[in-house]
Amino acid sequence: MYKILTDGLLHPRQLLAYRNKSGWFVLAFFALLAVFATIGQGMFYVSYGQNSDFLPANTACEYVGGTLLCDDAGHDYTEPLDFFGSDAYFLPSGVDVATIGLAAGTALVFQDEYVAFFSEGEGLMSIDLTPALAAGGDLADIMTTYTTVFLVMTIFAAFLGNILLLAAFTLMSAMPLVRLRGFLRFKKAYTVLAFASVPFALVLTFNNILGLPEWAFMILMFVSFRSSFVVIRELFEQAYTYLNPDAPAPSDDRAAFEEDDSEDEPERVARRPKESDEDDNDDDRS
Repeated sequence: MYKILTDGLLHPRQLLAYRNKSGWFVLAFFALLAVFATIGQGMFYVSYGQNSDFLPANTACEYVGGTLLCDDAGHDYTEPLDFFGSDAYFLPSGVDVATIGLAAGTALVFQDEYVAFFSEGEGLMSIDLTPALAAGGDLADIMTTYTTVFLVMTIFAAFLGNILLLAAFTLMSAMPLVRLRGFLRFKKAYTVLAFASVPFALVLTFNNILGLPEWAFMILMFVSFRSSFVVIRELFEQAYTYLNPDAPAPSDDRAAFEEDDSEDEPERVARRPKESDEDDNDDDRS
């Protein structure tokens, strides 16, 4: 896999030699790239040190008997607390969420035995905390458990999101090769371009770690397409060579249109009739 990583970054033409790798290998390759791309997001959440202290003195609330009880005397519930960059609110039972005026961005609202997630003022989902509350503990204990679960789920969701992003990038890169479907299976084209997504994953990694400016990110994204472009150009050149037998043949290690006995089913392509065959057919008809 190390050789594929280096070829995807430095020698994209050599990637055609790996066209017969299985789909599971491609998925494992995406997972490896996604691990690197998720490092920055994981570092952000793990090292985030600006969370508010979720104590009764700050929230005026405490979990008692499996539900959130709040002392609303002289406490402003519209003042949010910080939870990994999102606003967190603790509301007494019966208070309408609309009364706190959720600002732009993401927010969490703790009320009774539920926590609700909001984005741009719109509710996304609500989670019942009863299983966690059944174990007992005060507000600080519950928030410690919730923070741990939140970290694991958020980082895992970022990991899956990066896999889908790499798969979508590869799919868009492979669209021009649909024209070669009569000569090259789309699966093989997708496999080669999946290995050519290494520069794209590298850009994602640095962007998630360094927080690049938007203009710098866009320039690097454009440059990261180089490996995919080289592979696409190589495949079209080989298609031209296949359709024009007098042209120089491609090297053995990059012949994408030749049949082989590797782990994948050999490519089935229609043999282009030679001129002698055409002449024989003409003689027979005459």
